[in-house]
Amino acid sequence: SDKWRLIWAPALDGPDIVAYTMTAVEGKLLGVSPNTFLLSGFSKYSISIGRYQDLDLAIDYERAKEKDIDVVRRPIGGGVILIDPVGSRGLGLTVDRDFFPKLDDAFRKVGEAITEGYKKLGVRNAWYKFAGDVMVGDRKITGFGFTEIEKTVVMQCIISLKDLDFKYFSDVVQLHPEKLRDKRIKDLSELMTSVEAETGRLPSNGEFKKAFVESFQNVLGIELEEGGILDAEREIYQKWRGYATSPENRFAFSSMARFPKLKDLLNKGYKFVFAKNKRDRELVVHILLDPEGKIEDLMFSGDFYCRPESYLKELENSLKGVDPQNEWEVKSKVEQIFERPDWEIPLVEAEDFIKAIVEAARRV
Repeated sequence: SDKWRLIWAPALDGPDIVAYTMTAVEGKLLGVSPNTFLLSGFSKYSISIGRYQDLDLAIDYERAKEKDIDVVRRPIGGGVILIDPVGSRGLGLTVDRDFFPKLDDAFRKVGEAITEGYKKLGVRNAWYKFAGDVMVGDRKITGFGFTEIEKTVVMQCIISLKDLDFKYFSDVVQLHPEKLRDKRIKDLSELMTSVEAETGRLPSNGEFKKAFVESFQNVLGIELEEGGILDAEREIYQKWRGYATSPENRFAFSSMARFPKLKDLLNKGYKFVFAKNKRDRELVVHILLDPEGKIEDLMFSGDFYCRPESYLKELENSLKGVDPQNEWEVKSKVEQIFERPDWEIPLVEAEDFIKAIVEAARRV
């Protein structure tokens, strides 16, 4: 069977989370890092946002700074992840793409392994809901996603040992009222659950580690051998820790940073509109329209995953100068990207992009 490295890191902060993952990715490209399975604990309250999320729609960044909550943008898709040092544990893997040739397959196997880990901790009714959610009844206990960076597949998720301290995050995270309205629920915590809530006890770190090491070895048919960061990886690690806290990463998708001089432009007859389209994944578009009603600039964001990312930028650029009310033209630009055989964006269709743009244009 395949031998992978197991890293147990009991006290990570926000930047460490990104650094550990990206060190294994870059180390793979350089040929120094083995396939890696990372289990971690956390040293402080942190918020991890998905690669494509709009920072300003997701959280109140200034408030997070006041409360000393680490905010990092992880290099993979998905939505806001809240990390509570008491109840949250991290689980991640960085492996050769050949191990999971198909994304669907990766989702199924990892979903099964996480579900089995929870069962070992006594959560008997855990089940896997494709794609990327582990549930107990109709409550979510873990969500996960993948991204592909060069020839490496990366997955990160949070294992919920104890219910999150939602109160602490409530004035920082823009909790989606529509998510709650759908379910007619006042409090987000009623959508979530944890090992302690299901079993009445909080597992020790040793129990957590044993359960998930066994379940992943079993489902993936691998052997995990405990190790640490290699000497050859140390410099890479420091570099990524720096990157994780850098403005260019944090503001990579930020409507405020992307459209900074809005006031002046609006005075000159420009219009700024945005629309959200949510089926399985949330897709948001912000559009700046010139005085003629043509697209001056636009930004897509949301909790999706896509690859290669450069195609998303290409799509944004191809739509500049287009009249968004001209549905036919919008459609042809979007479909040009979706027709490419190597473009992948699970659970999002061309139609979702077209709808969001047309919907935004109607709001002028």
